[in-house]
Amino acid sequence: MALAAGLSKDCAANSGGIKRIAIANEADVSGVTYDTTDVATVITVASGGKKFHEFEFEQDTAEWRENGELINGSLKYTQELEFFIRKNNNTNRTALAELGSNCGFIVVIEDMNGTLYILGHSSDLLNERPMKLASDATASGKELTDLAGSTMTLTAMSVAKANTVDSSITIDSLLVATT
Repeated sequence: MALAAGLSKDCAANSGGIKRIAIANEADVSGVTYDTTDVATVITVASGGKKFHEFEFEQDTAEWRENGELINGSLKYTQELEFFIRKNNNTNRTALAELGSNCGFIVVIEDMNGTLYILGHSSDLLNERPMKLASDATASGKELTDLAGSTMTLTAMSVAKANTVDSSITIDSLLVATT
């Protein structure tokens, strides 16, 4: 692919951080439709009411990173999602343990600018490289005011940067209905 254009500096506000995280079992996402610009326009979940689950995290502790490398002439991107779950209790322990005992996940994140990204699924590899638990670092903290909880890191590899999600799709539209 030849370089076709440059980039102009954009001076509009651009905030860092993650606002929301929605995670689904890879097997529960039956398909994703991408348009010609590789934007995810439809995310279809399996029948039976299985959908995404929201993981709420401590404010300013979630980050998505994407590192690209050219190795032997092939481009590889490693996607990492890191977030902190406050408190060491059985409810959190059970939910976080499920992240480690699974075949993989499709994750939709919303950044602080309102842009959604799909991780663990791509227009190139589909669901062949889902997000998986890379680390679960749980700590009590040392001092009375230290955070106690778990820093979770999920990772996936892809041959392209993460796809964005069409603005017609929201995190709320992907979540399991509460009754």
